[in-house]
Amino acid sequence: MNAARYSQVLLAPWRQRDRAAPWSRRIIAAVMLVATVGCLIWLPPQMGWRVAVGMLLVVAMGVWMAVGYNLLEQNHPTAARTVPGHARTLRYAALLGWTLFTMLNTALVLLMLPAIELWPLLLLCSGFFAAFLLWTTRLVWIWLLMMLVSPLSLALGKQLAPARQAIAALWETHTFAVLLLCLVFQAWLVVRAIADGGARHEARYARQALMRRAMQMQMEGKPPVFLSWAPFERVFRPYMRILSAWLQHVLNRADNSSTHSVMQRAEIVLHGQQHWLKYALTMGTIGAIVVTAFTGVISTTGVSLAVVLRQGAFGMGIGIASAGLNAGFTTANMLWQSRREQALLRLLPGMPQGAALNRAVARLQWRDFSVSWLLTTAALAALGAGADDQTLLCLPFAALPIATLTLTRRPALMRMPTPLAMMVPSFAFLSLAGALFLLQQQLGVSLWLEGVAMLAVSVPLLIWRW
Repeated sequence: MNAARYSQVLLAPWRQRDRAAPWSRRIIAAVMLVATVGCLIWLPPQMGWRVAVGMLLVVAMGVWMAVGYNLLEQNHPTAARTVPGHARTLRYAALLGWTLFTMLNTALVLLMLPAIELWPLLLLCSGFFAAFLLWTTRLVWIWLLMMLVSPLSLALGKQLAPARQAIAALWETHTFAVLLLCLVFQAWLVVRAIADGGARHEARYARQALMRRAMQMQMEGKPPVFLSWAPFERVFRPYMRILSAWLQHVLNRADNSSTHSVMQRAEIVLHGQQHWLKYALTMGTIGAIVVTAFTGVISTTGVSLAVVLRQGAFGMGIGIASAGLNAGFTTANMLWQSRREQALLRLLPGMPQGAALNRAVARLQWRDFSVSWLLTTAALAALGAGADDQTLLCLPFAALPIATLTLTRRPALMRMPTPLAMMVPSFAFLSLAGALFLLQQQLGVSLWLEGVAMLAVSVPLLIWRW
C-alpha cells in the first residue's frame, strides 16, 4: 500500500500531463533518440557511448526536476496543515526520489568515467546535486547565487586554501564517516524542502503560484501577471516611463497619410510584449548587468580575459544567440494574441488592407529581426575573435532560413500558439546549427561557404513567401 501511495505521488507529473497534445513530448523524445543514435554511429566508439550516457544523465536530471517541481506543487499549505500525513507522505516520496536519482546519477557517471575507486566522491557529489536541483525548484534565486560561487572562489582562493586542505585531509582519513554524515545532511535538506503549512509556507507558495502563472502566460504570449505585483511594479517603473514617452512621441507625429506612421502605431498593438522597444530595453538591461558582473570578476580576480574567452566562449555564445535571435522565432506568435485588436486596426485611416497589410507586417518583423541578427552576429564574431574560434557563427547562419519561415506567415492563417509551436522553431534552429557545426568540424566545410548556402536558401524562401 505504501508503494502504491508513493508511486501515485512521484508519478503525478505524468498522470497530470496534457493528453490532448502529446506531440510536443513525442518530438522531444524523438530528437533525443535520434541524437543518441547519431552519437553512437558517427562519433568514435570510445566517445560515442559516453556522449549517449551523458544524454541519458541529462534526461534523468530533467525527470528529477519535474518530479521535484510537482512535489512542491502538491505541498499546498492548506493540505499540509489539515490533511493528516500529507506532508509526511511528500517527504518520504521526496527522499525516495532523491535516493533513486542519486544512485542512478552515480552509476551513469561511473560508466562515463570508469574509476571505481572514486565512487564515494561521486556518490557525495550526486547527492548534493540532487538536493540542489530540488531546492532550485523551490527557490529560483539559488541559480543566481551559484553564478557567484565560481568567481568568489577564485577571488578568495588564497583565503579559502587552508579550509580546502583541512577538508581534503579529513576526507582522506575518514572517508566513509564524512560520506555518511554528508548523506544524512543531504537527506535533511530534502526533507526540509517540504513545508508544514505555516505562514511563511503560504507566502512562498503564493509567490510560486504567481511565477507559474507568469510562465504560462509568457508561453501564451500574454503580459506576465507578476508585473502588477508591487515590488516588480516599482522596479519596472523607469521602463514604463520610457515606453510612455515613446508612445507619446509616436502619437505626436501621427500622420494618417503616411504608411510608415500608421504601421508605427499599429506595431505597438500588433506585437504587444514583443515590441522592439521592450525587447531592446530587456536585452540592454541584461547586457549591462552581465558586462558589469563580468568586469567586476575580471578586475577582482586578475584572471586573463583571453583565458576566460577561450574557456567560456561556447556558453557565452549560446547565451548571446538565444537572447539576440529569439525575436525571429517568437514575434510572429504575438499576432495571435492581438487578433481582436487587428479587426479594429483595419478601421484606422490609412491602414493597408489584404496582401499589402501582410507585407507591411512582415516588413516590420524582418526589420526588427535584421537589426537583432546583425548585432548578434557582430557580438559572436567579436567573441570568436577573442577566443580564436569562429564556429559560433554557425548560430546566426542557421537562424536565417528558420526566421524566414516564421516571420512571413500570413496572420489570417495562424493558429493559437501552443508550447509545441513555441518550441519547434527553436529546435529546428539548434538542429540546423548543430548540423552546420558538424559539417565544419568533421568534413572541413568552410564556415563562410555555409553562410552563403544559408543565404542562398533564405533568399528564395523569402521571395516565395513574399
